[in-house]
Amino acid sequence: MGRSSSYWKSNRYPQAGAEPEARAPLKDLPAAAAGRFRLVRDGLKAIPGVVEHVKFLGPQWRWAWEYTLGNRKLCWMHVMEDGVSATFTISDGEERRIRDSRMPAVVAQAITDAQRTGPVRWCWLAFSDQRVAAAFLGFAKKKAEWMRAEAPPGSLRRAAG
Repeated sequence: MGRSSSYWKSNRYPQAGAEPEARAPLKDLPAAAAGRFRLVRDGLKAIPGVVEHVKFLGPQWRWAWEYTLGNRKLCWMHVMEDGVSATFTISDGEERRIRDSRMPAVVAQAITDAQRTGPVRWCWLAFSDQRVAAAFLGFAKKKAEWMRAEAPPGSLRRAAG
């Protein structure tokens, strides 16, 4: 959300019928961007209960790497021609928690700049360097903790299993 159509057209994997391999960005991206993709991807997959899905999300977002915890979406990674970015949502409850915790400045700015649609903010962050990627990963781990705390008992195991 909030990105121009020309931005989304730079998705490295634009064809609906040509699903990329989950590891494809590691060889298709420039080395620095591939390193940031690896850092975030490996970190997200290491969060207990998080599952990766490579999904075609329509003609705008195209192919994205979706990370779920049970039936809830943690975030989406977008692989563009020369870089990687993420989209994530923040609920009203999570927004209250954010006010009570320290967030890296780049994550806080992404939340401030986010578009609100109903009860959630749609946030976007480009992994412009390793520091930003690491900051996002730290935030994603915290968000996963919040999601686990809000989930009904047993719901995450059933949905992820």
